[in-house]
Amino acid sequence: MKISLIGCKTNSVNIFPELIKSLSKKISGLEVSVRFVPFFEDIPIVCVEESSSSDFLVAFAFLDEEDEINFLKKKLIDVELLTKTRVLKWIGVDSLSSKLTQDYFDQKEVLVEELSKTVLSILFKETDFIPNEEDY
Repeated sequence: MKISLIGCKTNSVNIFPELIKSLSKKISGLEVSVRFVPFFEDIPIVCVEESSSSDFLVAFAFLDEEDEINFLKKKLIDVELLTKTRVLKWIGVDSLSSKLTQDYFDQKEVLVEELSKTVLSILFKETDFIPNEEDY
């Protein structure tokens, strides 16, 4: 299985080394491609390029504006429909750069584990996404 990780130069953190380590422990024979783009608008085109040789894509970007976040998510949905390759869209506001040193590393570790768990659930255990109904 090959997973491509696509990130942006403007991100305040590079979680890909830790994510690769986490996923490699859980996916036998994993191949990983890592690409970084200079601007967030370039992420969709790199996803299209990577989709021809990858089984799954992870787009990771921290952006400042809600409009940018929504724009990128919509473009990545277009990529999925065009290429028929699943894209995990981990796009949001930067919550790490303002943290103190220990908080930064703790939050980074939590982020890596959360992302790793989500990738594994999408690939191997979609039942993780069944809503839990409350008993009334």
